[in-house]
Amino acid sequence: MIFTKPELAILKTESDVEQKFLYPLMIGEAPSGLSYDRAEIQTKANIRKLPIGKGDKQKLYFPDYIVTRGGLPLLVAEAKAPGMDLDEAFREARLYAAELNSLFPSGIQPASRIIATDGTRLYAGAYDQAKPQIVLDHASIEVYHSDFAALVRVFGREALEVAFSQILPSVRPKRFWKPRKQVGGVAFQREEIGMNSFGATLSADFSHIFNPISLADRTFIAKNGYISSKRRERYIDPIDKVIRASTPPSEARSKTLDDTTQPTEIIKVLRSDRSLERQVLLIVGSAGAGKTSFVDHLREVALPTDIKKKTVWLHLNMNTAPISRQEIYDWLRSELISQCKDSDTSIDYDDLDAIKSVHAVEVNQFRKGVGRLYEGDQNTYNIKLADHIQSILTNKHTVAQNHAAYCSTNRGKLLVIVLDNCDKRLRDEQLLMFEAAQWIQKEFRALVVLPIREETYDNHQDEAPLDTALKDLVFRIEPPLFHKILQSRVQLAMRSVKAGGKKMLRYELPNGMHVDYPSSDQSHYLSSILRSVFEHDMHVRRLIVGLAGRNMRRAMEIFLEFCTSGHIEEDHILKMVQSEGQYVLPLSLVTTVLLRTNLRFYDSDRAYLKNLYAASELDQRPSFFARLLILKLLDEKSNIFGPQRLKGYVHVSQIRSELSRYGVEQQVFFRELEALARGFCVLSEDFRTTELTDDDLVALAPAGRVHLQICTDVYYLAAVAEDTWFEDLASADAIALRIKDGGQQYLPRTVLYNAKAGVEALRKAREKDAKAYDAVFGDRRFDDLTGLDQASNAVNAFERSIVSGPWSTAEARFPAGTEHTGKVANKTKFGIFIDLQPGVTGLVHSSSIKGGVAARSDIEVGSKLRVMVINLDSVGKRMNLVLTDTHKG
Repeated sequence: MIFTKPELAILKTESDVEQKFLYPLMIGEAPSGLSYDRAEIQTKANIRKLPIGKGDKQKLYFPDYIVTRGGLPLLVAEAKAPGMDLDEAFREARLYAAELNSLFPSGIQPASRIIATDGTRLYAGAYDQAKPQIVLDHASIEVYHSDFAALVRVFGREALEVAFSQILPSVRPKRFWKPRKQVGGVAFQREEIGMNSFGATLSADFSHIFNPISLADRTFIAKNGYISSKRRERYIDPIDKVIRASTPPSEARSKTLDDTTQPTEIIKVLRSDRSLERQVLLIVGSAGAGKTSFVDHLREVALPTDIKKKTVWLHLNMNTAPISRQEIYDWLRSELISQCKDSDTSIDYDDLDAIKSVHAVEVNQFRKGVGRLYEGDQNTYNIKLADHIQSILTNKHTVAQNHAAYCSTNRGKLLVIVLDNCDKRLRDEQLLMFEAAQWIQKEFRALVVLPIREETYDNHQDEAPLDTALKDLVFRIEPPLFHKILQSRVQLAMRSVKAGGKKMLRYELPNGMHVDYPSSDQSHYLSSILRSVFEHDMHVRRLIVGLAGRNMRRAMEIFLEFCTSGHIEEDHILKMVQSEGQYVLPLSLVTTVLLRTNLRFYDSDRAYLKNLYAASELDQRPSFFARLLILKLLDEKSNIFGPQRLKGYVHVSQIRSELSRYGVEQQVFFRELEALARGFCVLSEDFRTTELTDDDLVALAPAGRVHLQICTDVYYLAAVAEDTWFEDLASADAIALRIKDGGQQYLPRTVLYNAKAGVEALRKAREKDAKAYDAVFGDRRFDDLTGLDQASNAVNAFERSIVSGPWSTAEARFPAGTEHTGKVANKTKFGIFIDLQPGVTGLVHSSSIKGGVAARSDIEVGSKLRVMVINLDSVGKRMNLVLTDTHKG
């Protein structure tokens, strides 16, 4: 916006000066204003009060505005009512800036610039100079005035960016290291375990069951494996409540089917006397909720015989439809013609008699009309009729209409045209699909069935073209419960194995050898995988359900990837087969599979579970909590009605403004927001995952809620530690060394130490951000949102579960670098064993003793010595010590 100086007459109070003069000047675009980002202007409602002055004149003070960048305060701005003492206002702002700077380490003075104004004059200067550098009266506050130009040049956004970049070397680590990048070259970093060949064969054999695509496969599932969604059963399981918060308002704006296996609500409409031709029936549900499966089940199973006889169903796969108004209608005509021909394969539509029957209306018009002129000459009549038919066939629209009428209306049947897979499109593309449905509604005597995403319907039902849909033809379906779908599909696969008879299959071992096995073993494998999912119900199924949201199609994809993961090795497969499906995979393995799928090293960009503590080492001020903060703030808003009465939706600008307080810069914010959107953790109003702007609306998605629940899990913390940037090279190298060894990478001790290192690195990064935040703001909100206590408690609990006895608390009592008095337990040629407490023994290696152990004849078993802890391994129950007593050499 362009800043326009207000007239003095309207500036009467301090509030007038703030709102009508100072703030517009700050956000006005250069050269008319200072070009500050609104999100980086902190107001006095949040600013921390600090004591200024001395003795009797000391008081608590806070300015009207502080401009921050990357969490650092750069400029203090104060407004006063016209005529107030501006010199005093400037002095107070300077004193406040000095107090603010004192909260930062020595030599770092970020709050270096001061602005004070009463609307009639403006002072601008340095915090450590008594007199302002620039003094403007009201007349000189003009874009073409040299003094005003100096204000913009020295105090505008560009000048603050320069100041910020000069401070950065003092507050930003010079370099970061990521453990995954320390293990070797790029090829090794991106190494895949690969699919286990047993699971890969199973996936190939049964993909038509777990992920049916063709109409034939979908029909098979509709007849043999359809799972209903019953209103009384929805969300009865605590785990399934993870998606309850995202249930949209369409439930109250449409007819929700009580039981999708017996959709009496739709059957009643189809059986009614009302004319359904040229109407649109909406099936509203989430992506992957089973809208297409429901329509298949409705057509193949649920429809009563009398309705089946009176309807003809066509299915158009909109996945392949062009997303262009110039192309889609011609595509629809071609598809309708093809589908009409396929609806009755007993007819040869290339036969002349069939052509005449399909286009009987136009043929009869010719016969009754100009054709009568050629009745005396049969050859000429036939030639003219051929020309007439040829002209009909060149008009694709007429051909489509005639085929539609021929296969249905002319036979006394209702034509039902289903537009499948519209919900895989972006919002604008979905709306185009609806316009296409309206076009079919207008041009063809048919009932159009349009499955559509509930978000599209909810967010735009009052806008064209959705506002034309009749309410009693809008039906909503909920996805069935995941565990019921999974059980049903597994049972179908097992029946398929049994029906296939005895045949031999083969899978490959890592050493290249092959193992032949009967196909019946596939049933055992599936049974064990299913048992593993439900045995670890609160962990595994919660993750799959949450990551998929209400998208059961995505849930099946995750399950199939689970089955084929190379982390499920031959020893586990053997146990599955030998136990005839009773074996349950360990939770540690199941979690590893979900975190890494087929990857050797955890990579957030390629994983279902994203790293909420991700940052970029290239950022000016890396923010390790940006993703976590975004999800936490959206979670707080999830039950609040936002703009346009959309529950849980928030303007991006609102989230960005708050994250600016925590030091998250604009480009970092949008990068991380879009990363969360691509990871299904955040849902944008129009389903876009790129080029989001301040004006967009976003909400927390079920996958985001799951990430908030798992972000303190030890296995999660250990995995993301591999893909997180560390300030400390030693910590990064230690993790890299542990994970580089394939035999050690997934052991509990590696999980423990990597999780510990990750939490400690995050704690250090958080302390720096918290100090900057607490310097400016008076609340403890950053602490509340980014606290790591739960993560630390989880790590400690995990350590107690794998470390027994006194060693379970040894690291807390004997940290590296601390000195303690211990008793000599044993003395050998390679070192001295010292008990620091009963059951906790460390070693002073002979190499650390001048002259070796033999040189210390004064030390005997039972002697008390002063030692320093070098390092401690509580899992391995090992501790390295050095002597610090006065007797050492």
